[in-house]
Amino acid sequence: MTRRDALGAAGTAAVFGLAGCVGGTGGGGSDGGGEASATSTPAESTDLSVILNWKPNATQAGYFVADQNGFYEEEGLNVELVSGQGGAFAAKQVGLGNQDIGLGTGVALLQARNRDLDIRSFAGAQDSNAAIYTVEEQFGGTLSEPSQLAGKRVAVVAESAKTMTYLQMLLEQEGISEDVELVNVGVEQQTSNLLSGNVDAAVGIFSDSLGLQRKGYEASMLWLANYTPAIGRTVFARPGYATENPEVIRGFLRATARGWAWASNDPEGAMDRMVEARPSLSKSREVGLLKMKYTAKNLVLSETVREHGWGYQRADAWDRVVSSLVDGDVIDAGTTADGVWTNEYLDTNTDYVGEYAAQVSTDYDLPV
Repeated sequence: MTRRDALGAAGTAAVFGLAGCVGGTGGGGSDGGGEASATSTPAESTDLSVILNWKPNATQAGYFVADQNGFYEEEGLNVELVSGQGGAFAAKQVGLGNQDIGLGTGVALLQARNRDLDIRSFAGAQDSNAAIYTVEEQFGGTLSEPSQLAGKRVAVVAESAKTMTYLQMLLEQEGISEDVELVNVGVEQQTSNLLSGNVDAAVGIFSDSLGLQRKGYEASMLWLANYTPAIGRTVFARPGYATENPEVIRGFLRATARGWAWASNDPEGAMDRMVEARPSLSKSREVGLLKMKYTAKNLVLSETVREHGWGYQRADAWDRVVSSLVDGDVIDAGTTADGVWTNEYLDTNTDYVGEYAAQVSTDYDLPV
């Protein structure tokens, strides 16, 4: 038995232990390992490069679990997970043909298509994680409504297509864009500027606020997706590549859904897998575990997933986002959602994808 075989066997055993609690369907355990979804390892494997939206972190746990547990291998895929520099960078690399598959937000994908890069979303991997956050000591209270940002200084990373775009849309919508000072800071410098008093709030992701809470600060945040149309993290590729390699795309999506189910049911084990893949993550294990649980519970297991299965994309959601970005002059007038996304490669007849919600349990206690 190889190391990967051993990990996969141990992971499957751990997840099957939860099957009685979550009620798997079709004879499958909590990782969706039933007859309907079983695969055998093909004789030959296909190399597949996947560029992440950012550096390896716990919000990408499903991909690392799928790799470390051999789920991709069972689909005949030899996957390389490549560290990224943001969704826009990932979209560009995929569009140029430098990578096969990428992860990034709907905004990043649409902006890349606006630059004549032919890429398409093949799965909605998780809801948007963008948030405005602050601490009571600096903000003068709890941030609970967007209108409270009037007269405040907000740290932003201009290079972040997702957060900058959503923030500008929100401020315009609230009619306070002229009353908020946007302070451009470097990547991952939002929190340091907030705590030093240079700004009153910052735009980042949900884990920024959670991390501050763990350090004892009275932190609060607003989910940007609660106020503006948003498409979170997607799995994208070139349409031509998908047409030539349909089973590669299907297999990758099946294995990724299985990886997320496993990670959701066994966050501690999933964090072990991530640390094994990237030892440097051991330094932030506890925060990573919290991020993973939050992602699994609130961003991956969404209402859309409960209703339609993992990865399912809604036409109305894409239409709203495209319309909002056109209205905000973020993408060209006349742009539509035609050809931007497809559910064609999602195998909804498998436990991992179509019955994802029945395979997982995310009954974790979280601070917010």
